[in-house]
Amino acid sequence: MRALSALLLAMCPLSIAGQTNVNVALMQRLTDLREASGAQVLSDAWRTVAIGSLLGVKDFNEKNDRYVSKVSDYTSCDVELVPTMYDTGSNARGSIIAYRAARQAAEDGGYDLHAMVGAARSDASKPMATLAGIDGIPQVSYWSTSDAFDQNHASTYPYFARTIPADSAVAKAAAQLFDSYGHKYVGIAFVQDAYGESYKDAFVGFATELGIEVSTQGFTGGSEVAIKSAIDNFALERLQVGIAIIFGNDFDRFFEYATEKGLCGPGTLWILSEATSNDAVLGKTGELQTAVNGMGRLLSLGGVPGNANYDAFASDWVNFDSQASLITYIESKFFDYTADSAASHPVGTDLSVFASDFFATTSPDDVATYAYDAAVTIGMAACEYMADGESFASGAYDVDKFYTKIRGMSFDSVSGEVSFDETGSRTASSGNYMMYNFNVDSGTTSVTAVGSWTMAGGWTWDTPFRFSDDSTTPPMDIKIPEHEKNFLGGGLVAVGNTLVMANYILAITLAVLTYLNRKHKVIRCAQPMFLYMVLFGCMVSTTTIFFMGIDDNVDGESDEVAADSASQWCMFVPAFYSIGFVFSFSALFAKITRIVKIFGNKKLQRVTITMWDMIKPIALLLLVDVLLIIMWGSDESAKLTWVRVPDVEIKGYPVESTGTCTSENPWPYLTPIIAIHFSILVFGNIMCYKARNAGTAFSESKYVFIAMVSNLQIMALGLPVLWMVSENPVSNYFIRSGIIFMNDVGVMLLIFVPKLQLVYFGSEEDLTMATQTSNNTSAGSGSGATSDGGD
Repeated sequence: MRALSALLLAMCPLSIAGQTNVNVALMQRLTDLREASGAQVLSDAWRTVAIGSLLGVKDFNEKNDRYVSKVSDYTSCDVELVPTMYDTGSNARGSIIAYRAARQAAEDGGYDLHAMVGAARSDASKPMATLAGIDGIPQVSYWSTSDAFDQNHASTYPYFARTIPADSAVAKAAAQLFDSYGHKYVGIAFVQDAYGESYKDAFVGFATELGIEVSTQGFTGGSEVAIKSAIDNFALERLQVGIAIIFGNDFDRFFEYATEKGLCGPGTLWILSEATSNDAVLGKTGELQTAVNGMGRLLSLGGVPGNANYDAFASDWVNFDSQASLITYIESKFFDYTADSAASHPVGTDLSVFASDFFATTSPDDVATYAYDAAVTIGMAACEYMADGESFASGAYDVDKFYTKIRGMSFDSVSGEVSFDETGSRTASSGNYMMYNFNVDSGTTSVTAVGSWTMAGGWTWDTPFRFSDDSTTPPMDIKIPEHEKNFLGGGLVAVGNTLVMANYILAITLAVLTYLNRKHKVIRCAQPMFLYMVLFGCMVSTTTIFFMGIDDNVDGESDEVAADSASQWCMFVPAFYSIGFVFSFSALFAKITRIVKIFGNKKLQRVTITMWDMIKPIALLLLVDVLLIIMWGSDESAKLTWVRVPDVEIKGYPVESTGTCTSENPWPYLTPIIAIHFSILVFGNIMCYKARNAGTAFSESKYVFIAMVSNLQIMALGLPVLWMVSENPVSNYFIRSGIIFMNDVGVMLLIFVPKLQLVYFGSEEDLTMATQTSNNTSAGSGSGATSDGGD
C-alpha cells in the first residue's frame, strides 16, 4: 500500500493548486550487486544514508530550517519535492536498472523526472550521469568522488553535481601525509572501477610532485585471485606503507592475505579511504584485529562535531524514534526490501520498517549528511529556478537553467559550508578532511578522529597518530632488505696478513745473511747497502697487502662512521706500494748504473763514484714520489675514499654492495706516478743490457731481467683476472695480494739466492767467474775506477 500511495502521488505532480511538484528519484545503495551470488544486503549504515536524503526532502518541503538556515529564505516558495526511492546496488548494472525503473515509472505515470539524488558509488553514477546527460535530468550525488566527472563534465556528464568533494582533494591530503612521514615509496591497492581508478590517478599525480614513487596495484572487486596478485606484488617490492581503496566486501580477504604475506602488523601502515566504513573495521577479531591496529582512515567527512548544524542533527537523531509522524513518513517512502544472511537482522526481515529503537541504537553514517544536503540543494535550487519565472511543466522545463541554479547554490549545512564549482563538484576548500586512527587495547578495537587537513594549511593533529607498533613513530616505507656487504672476512684477511709476515721473515732473513757475510767478496761486490734498500723496498711494498685488508666491517659502529674509518687507510695502499716500488727498483737500478759506469770505462780513465752520487737519483725519485702521494691525499676531489657501491638495490636500499677505495678523479696524480715507475723500469732495463757482461757479484742484470719477465707474466695474467672479478671483493683481494706477494718474493729470491748460493756453496772457480767481467777483468784488478761504496 505504501508503494502504491507513493506512486499515485508521483502520478499527480501538479494536482494541488498553487503547488509545483518536483519529481526526484532517490538513488540509494542498499544492496551490493557486485557479488555474483550469495548475500547482498548492506549494513544499516546505508539505511541511515537513505534516511538522510528523505530527511532533506521532508525538511525542505516543510521549510524547516533547523539544520540549514537558508531554507527559511524560501518559505514563500511553493515547490514540493516528490521523492521515489530506488536501489542502485554498487555498480553500473544496478545503476542502469534503477535509472530505467525511474524513467519507466515517470513514463507510465505521465510525469517528468526532474532530478535525482545519488547515486552513491562512482561506478554506479557514471552510466546514470551519462544517460541523465542525454535525457536532461540533473543529478546531485552524495558519495561519487571520481575526478572523471570533472574531467569529462562538458562531454559526458553535463548535469552531474555532488555535495561531496572530488577524489583529488583527499588524494592530495594522502600524498602530503606520506610526505610528512618521510616516505618515498608508497603502494596503492585499488578496486578497478571509476572510483578506484580516479583516486589512484589523483594520488599518483600529487605523490609524484612530492618525489614519492607509487606502486599501483589494481584488482577486480570480489576477485580473490586479483587481490592476492596485488598483494604479492607489494610483497615483492617490500612495501610497508600504502593506501587501500577497497570496499567492505573485500576487506577481509584483502587483509587476511596481506597478514599472511607480512604486510600487516607492527612496522606497517595502511590508510583506508571512505570506501571502507568504520563499522567494517571495528568488528574484526583474531589476526584481522591485529592487522587493523594502527590503521588510518582518511576521508572527506560530512558531519564534524563542532559544526552547530551537525551537532543539532546528531542530537535530534537519537530522539527520532519517538516521532511517529516522521517514522511514518520515512517508512512510506522507503524502498521495499528484506534482509538476507548478510544483514544484521534475521533473514526475511522487512527492512523498510524500522525497529522502535532504530535511531537510538544506530548512529547516522557520515554519508547521510551529504545525502541530506543533496536533497536540500535540489529543493532550494528549484525555488531559485521558479523565482526567475521558469516552470517545471512539460514542454516548459529548461534543464540548463535549473542545473545552473543547482551549481550556484551556497549554504551552511550539516556537512559544513556547501558550495559548487563550475563542473558542479563541491569546492575542495569547503570539504572536511579527517583522519581516523584504529587502535586495539585490551582486545577492544576503537577508532578516534586524530587529525584534519585543509587545502591551505595542510595537516594538523589533535592527537598523535598511533601506529601499528603502538608508537607515534612512522614505520619505514619499505622493509629494509638484508644488506650483504661482501666483507672480506677475518679468514681471508688473515691469509693476506700471513703473506705479509712471510715476506717480512724472508726479507729479514736475507738481510741477516747479507750482514753476516758482508766481508765476503761476493757480497762486497754486490754493494750491501743497496741490497738492504731492495729488501726494505720489498717489505714496504708487501705492507700494501695489510692495508688492502682493511674495510668498513666495524662492529658497533654506524655505516657512516665505519666508512670514515676505512677511508683513513685508503691512501696508504698506493702510498706504500708506490714508495716500496721506487725504493727497491731505483736502488737496484742505481747500483747497476754504477757498474755500467765502472765497467764501461773503455779508456781506463779514473772514474770516481761516491755514495752520494748513488743516493741522489734515489732520493730525488723518492722525493717526487712522496710529494705526489702527499698532494694526492690532500686533494679532496682526488684522494681515495671508502665507498659502498650497490650491486643490487630495492627501492634505493642496497641488497648487495661492494666496498672499495675509489676517487672521483685520481689521474692528475696517478698519471705522473705511473710515468715515474715506467721510466724507472725502462731505464733499468737499458742499464741491465749495458751491464750484461759484468760478473754476477757486480750486477744482477740477468736476474733483474728474469724478475721483470716474471713480473710481467704475473701482471699479464693477473690484470685481466682482476678486471673480471672487480665486483667480487673476496676474489679481487686474493688476486691483488697474490700479485704483490709474488712480485716481491720474486725480486728478493732472484737477487739474493744466486749470491748466497755462491757464498755458501760456490767453488773458487765459481767465485772467480762471478767477480769478473766477460773480458776477464776481475774485481779489484787495476782498472782506472774507484768507488767508496763497496761496504
